[in-house]
Amino acid sequence: MKIVDRVFGVLLILATCGHIAGTLIWLPAMTGMWVWSLGAALCGLVLGPLHLVRANRPCDRTVALIATLGTVGWFFVALSFGLSVHHLLDPRPLTHMIISAVLVGFGLRTLMGNAART
Repeated sequence: MKIVDRVFGVLLILATCGHIAGTLIWLPAMTGMWVWSLGAALCGLVLGPLHLVRANRPCDRTVALIATLGTVGWFFVALSFGLSVHHLLDPRPLTHMIISAVLVGFGLRTLMGNAART
């Protein structure tokens, strides 16, 4: 399971790189939308590696809590984007929602495992 956990951390990083590429290709540079889109991508670029750290440090409750709560937020950002374009099955938000849901599950698993140990 640890490998699957890591794979989804990497998938979040790759999906975020796709988000950045889309922003750079499709949005006019230095507009408000461009800046906010790249700012949102920063969240994914922080959360992906944070989940890789969490997967390698199963006893670190603080990292697990921060990664999990941040990814819950990222899930709702992706959901909100899907709602804003009136298409929840659009691959852009759907990919991020699926990856986020899986990572939240792994994060909760880490937190519950730690709760059982204490």
